[in-house]
Amino acid sequence: MKVFVDRIGARGDGIAVTEGGSIYIPDALPGEWVRIGKIKHRRGVARAEVRELLEASPARVTPGCFHYNKCGGCVGQHLGKELYAAWKQEHVERVLLRAGLKAQVLPVLFVPIGSRRRVRMEFRVVGDETLLGFREAGSAWIVDVNDCIVATAGIVGVLPILRQFLPRFGGEGWVSVTELSNGLDVVVSSQDQPDMNLRMDAAAFCAEAGVSRLSWANRKGQTEPILIIDQPIVWFADASVAPPPLCFLQPTAQGETELRNFVLEAMGGSEKVVDLYAGCGAFALPLAAEGKSIHAVEAVVAQAEAINSSASKRSTTIEVRDLWRQPLQAVELDRFDAVIIDPPRAGAAPQINQLAISSVPSIVYVSCNPVTFARDALLLLNGGYKIGPVQPVDQFVWSHHIELMAQFTRIAGK
Repeated sequence: MKVFVDRIGARGDGIAVTEGGSIYIPDALPGEWVRIGKIKHRRGVARAEVRELLEASPARVTPGCFHYNKCGGCVGQHLGKELYAAWKQEHVERVLLRAGLKAQVLPVLFVPIGSRRRVRMEFRVVGDETLLGFREAGSAWIVDVNDCIVATAGIVGVLPILRQFLPRFGGEGWVSVTELSNGLDVVVSSQDQPDMNLRMDAAAFCAEAGVSRLSWANRKGQTEPILIIDQPIVWFADASVAPPPLCFLQPTAQGETELRNFVLEAMGGSEKVVDLYAGCGAFALPLAAEGKSIHAVEAVVAQAEAINSSASKRSTTIEVRDLWRQPLQAVELDRFDAVIIDPPRAGAAPQINQLAISSVPSIVYVSCNPVTFARDALLLLNGGYKIGPVQPVDQFVWSHHIELMAQFTRIAGK
């Protein structure tokens, strides 16, 4: 079947509008004529693969990764620079408009290729070989990778050594690798606990691989250190923190800097600030270093302890609290000049409901999900706030993910 591709969807698929409805086609660009294979319907969505590219778009480029269109991670490597930027920008604009949210969307800020400082890969031992890589799109199959052009050179360099060492943990599992200031932080999850032989060999592996800390995680995500060569350190501007294994960390240092600069500028005139979903202090500690009085609220005990143990915490208080189940009430929020909130992908509706009825003058919302951001933003607008320009940040290069941030200020008299 021959179809014309009209536009790009939110997840990077080309969309062909036909008499029978829209068809989502991976690796197809607007303006292209393609011949597609069998149309498959799943959850009300029609999808098809490209069998033949009949007429290519001038915006099409050759992907730089051998694993493109296999591993399921990068969906936009075939987009030229201008089309890629427009896709990201328009996606944010479309989501906000669909939700009924009117806001200026600023040009997307991009991070360099090869800057992703944390990755999570699956591994499986098959015969004498070890598959190590990412899952194929829509499949449980592991695409074995030897390189990843979005990851840092430090992470890519450790892959061959990991491939040799991982079978000691058993037949399958996953591994998380994070590049921090003084080496790699590696967590391996497998069904069986590490035996004595593995623990004895850990020192040689860590030395060869440049690993500062090696940990094991059970199926529930609970971690146990196997070997700590040097306590891992991450710097948030001039503040240093020793993060726990599997801590929340922005995927790139460059993207984190953009987010932090936005927050610092927005908090310029505020003295008493509460940082909700504070993580390990990426915003709280730099603000404290500027003389702000900071109250950091975080649900994960180990992350709250990391903030508390930082030598840079200064005038910072820490509270362990699950903000989804127990949000700060409006009366608690009213004692602050400003709020920073950086929730997970599900957003923060219970906490936003309390913010909407509070008298806090300024709120900075950092989000990794435009859909839940738009939902929560409308609650704030209905509560008497106005929204400033929305700034997207493309931290997950070539994926369909996008981060964004905006400042909300309470309208006088409301």
